[in-house]
Amino acid sequence: MADSRSSINIWVALADLFAGLMLFFVAAFLLTAEARQREQVQFSPELIRAMNVATQTTRTLRAELEKRLSGDVGVRYSETDISIPSAALFRSFGYDDFLTDGEKRSLLTAVGEALVTALRAAGTERKYLRVVLEGHTDADRIRPGAATQVMPTNWELSSRRSTGLLRFLEELGLDPKVYKVMAIGLADTQPVGPNDTEDGKALNRRIVIRLEPDIQSIIEAVRSR
Repeated sequence: MADSRSSINIWVALADLFAGLMLFFVAAFLLTAEARQREQVQFSPELIRAMNVATQTTRTLRAELEKRLSGDVGVRYSETDISIPSAALFRSFGYDDFLTDGEKRSLLTAVGEALVTALRAAGTERKYLRVVLEGHTDADRIRPGAATQVMPTNWELSSRRSTGLLRFLEELGLDPKVYKVMAIGLADTQPVGPNDTEDGKALNRRIVIRLEPDIQSIIEAVRSR
């Protein structure tokens, strides 16, 4: 009887060992496959093409926007994004002010029309692109008198500004599903100027419209080869 129990224990131990080895090899295979896939994406022609299209589309966006703007509102341009000062679109601690302020509405309408035109000009090449609308603030906390239950911090404020922008642009024809548009709030986590000066704070309070590679679409393209 003791020998029988001993044999059973040995087989149980062997089964546990075999199962452990199987899990190890499966995990190792998955990690290797994931690393190989990341490498394929990193050097894929789709990613290189997407980066080039993002750059060219941003150039088109700049050209289209400059045609529509009658004056200097402080828009800043880089290789794959444009940055709009928050003061041009919102009052202090405000959001959706472009819905009631004619001047702010005209600016955002020009931005939306220029963006739609630039994306349409990219044609099918935009399939590996996505549009990210980023809300940014300075490091000053929302004043106690201005803070509310739904808008207590800069996280909520930056998110509300970017999502309000998305809804407005959607009405202008920028379908989030067709053009892969997303909105995020980043509060004061990505400053471009010092937060201890007024000029630096003004630089940090901004909306950024960024064109970037859509990594998920590129992964799917690599998998389907």
